[in-house]
Amino acid sequence: MALATQAIRNNELTAEYSEKTAVDALYDELSKGIESLKKGDVYTLEEAWEEIDKI
Repeated sequence: MALATQAIRNNELTAEYSEKTAVDALYDELSKGIESLKKGDVYTLEEAWEEIDKI
């Protein structure tokens, strides 16, 4: 996992990460979600919120 992604997940985004790095990390996570949808993975609403809360 990219450092920026880990930092965002831990709510530790600091000035050492550029806006582009943060957006790239977000894009990476969204891409994983899109791929999951394409594969047909299904989550309950509760599971989805648990995953969102982890970020």
